[in-house]
Amino acid sequence: MKRMIPTLALVLVAALVCAPLAAEGPSVLSGRAIKSDTSKPIRDMVIPAGPQTGLNKEVPIRNRPGADMRPDIQAAPDASLQDEARPIPGAAPTPPVDVSFSALSDDDNSAVVGFRIVPPDVNGDIGFDDTGARVYFQYINLIWAVYTDTGSVISGPNAGNTFWSGFGGPCETNNNGDPVVLYDDLAGRWMVSQFSINEGIQCVAVSATSDPLGGYHRYAFTITPGGLNDYPKMGVFTDGAGQSAYTFTSRDFGGAGGGFSNAAGVMERDKMLVGDPAAQFIKFSNPCVLDDCVEGQLPAHLAGPAPPAGTCPTFFTMADEQFDDSPHGMDGVRQHTLCVDWNNLANTIYAENSFAAGVDWDRSLGNGFSDCITPVMGGEALDCLAIFTMYRAQYRWHGTHASILLNSTADDGTSRGVIHWNEMRSSDGDSGWSIFQEGTYGPADGIDRWMGSIAMDGDGNIALGYSATSGSLFPAVRYTTRTPSSPAGVMDGGEESCHEGTGAQTASANRWGDYSSMSIDPSDDCTFWYTQEYYEVSGSFDFNTRVCSFKLADCGGGGGTFTLFAPTPGAADALNTFATIDATPNGKVNFVGGSAAGTTMINVPNCGLTAMDVGGTIKRLGFDTANGSGENDLMRLIPAGQAGNTVHLQAIDQTTCTKSNVVVHTWN
Repeated sequence: MKRMIPTLALVLVAALVCAPLAAEGPSVLSGRAIKSDTSKPIRDMVIPAGPQTGLNKEVPIRNRPGADMRPDIQAAPDASLQDEARPIPGAAPTPPVDVSFSALSDDDNSAVVGFRIVPPDVNGDIGFDDTGARVYFQYINLIWAVYTDTGSVISGPNAGNTFWSGFGGPCETNNNGDPVVLYDDLAGRWMVSQFSINEGIQCVAVSATSDPLGGYHRYAFTITPGGLNDYPKMGVFTDGAGQSAYTFTSRDFGGAGGGFSNAAGVMERDKMLVGDPAAQFIKFSNPCVLDDCVEGQLPAHLAGPAPPAGTCPTFFTMADEQFDDSPHGMDGVRQHTLCVDWNNLANTIYAENSFAAGVDWDRSLGNGFSDCITPVMGGEALDCLAIFTMYRAQYRWHGTHASILLNSTADDGTSRGVIHWNEMRSSDGDSGWSIFQEGTYGPADGIDRWMGSIAMDGDGNIALGYSATSGSLFPAVRYTTRTPSSPAGVMDGGEESCHEGTGAQTASANRWGDYSSMSIDPSDDCTFWYTQEYYEVSGSFDFNTRVCSFKLADCGGGGGTFTLFAPTPGAADALNTFATIDATPNGKVNFVGGSAAGTTMINVPNCGLTAMDVGGTIKRLGFDTANGSGENDLMRLIPAGQAGNTVHLQAIDQTTCTKSNVVVHTWN
């Protein structure tokens, strides 16, 4: 591990035993899966449609004890409130939608599982299948589907528990939802998860290959023995070495510790990727101390390259001191670190490592939880879940620092929903986290904006997606953006629409969300993909969902004028010259390339950037030093066996860590 946190190490027991620590500290649970196996291809295991019961079901909203009694403080608007919706002059405009398609709906729930349910828990990710084709995987309550990158259905809708068909036990028999699907970029695998809540079990499946419809390594972890593991959220994290994990958080009710607690933990990713039944997990439960419950904690989810070896998984919680009773006495962000030792879990350390003070902001929209968004055109008030830091907490390593993006629904001071967001930074990716910038997006147009999700592309552009509604606006799916050159804390690109709703939700227990998903396309590290709910026709238990993509125009162009040229004549069995211009004068340039089967991302030495290549085998062609004008030429003999092969080539300026364009070339 890179470092040791100055706190007591937690001594763990062997398996599935809670070990209570000091009254003010977390309890700890560790063990292995109670069951694991590897399935046959999922495409051969689709569960038949259930009986049409006609009974609508609400997933109950579980507030922690006493939280619904919290007052609506009505604090003044925070200093970071942005009340301008239009593009700010000189800003890079928020791009319009590229791809937009209708995805899963409550009609699909009725057809597949036999009843309708709210909320949808909209979740999805973009990745690749085993042919290298780009696919979008959406997983909601209680169904999933896989689409092409233009929205054509590849498979689905399918029941959520299809992944555990034939597995036995509650993972197979229960289809409880609160789903998560993630594309593990660095492994080229899919990870799916949902809970079996009354048993305290987290059901996790990791694809055996990049095929989302192929076989899966399946696990059932009892993470909350005797209790309920509510609202589980998961992430992917790896330092390329010992700190490799599927990270998770949950809100635990009951169980061995009793009462309510927020939990943070990790599962042994490296073993799960190969289906090893010995895969371990470890979880730390934070009990409430008075009204401080570390509520809404999220695991960091890695996008892009791995951080330096020894970087530990991190967990973040946005804190409004007045509402959350943060022990730090001010608003800001709490950061916990979990350094795991998979060889000896007794050496694992979990602690609150830092607190970053920020501006005053107000999350007490209504009671911070339910029925707090303005009723719309005959519809009902909608849940805001302002008490939570909203999924995901995206982690990105930039080579010289790391960023974490967070967001939460907030109150603008007039009981209108707005979104408070933060970019955290750490110089080593592991410690010393501070708020680099923060803002509250709430244009003064009478519209509630809430249920957000935020992400950053490889060039540092940020996109924030959310639901938007008012007394005269049906709930819509919208987003806004900013670039690295934007003023700090400002989404200055203006607002764009993914899709405008044409109906309101009625008589559905006020349930909305409970989350949405903004993710980054690994094929270019530039394209944002967002999924969220809306209504096409006003009604009860009849939601629709949307998937849309967009990309800022300046992303992926090499971060400047640094340009790579294809070799000429580009012949196999000959000496080829690779040339670049506008590199750092007298600086080193690294050239990489690979074959054209599948798509992967590779780490670039000394930079932490990713070079994009289509191919399973990446080769570093070598280094060359630029001249005083920033020009360089690398000469390499290309073997005769490469004739006819198509490759993708890229160059990296090692001084500025700037990527060039990607060149597609076929050797003669």
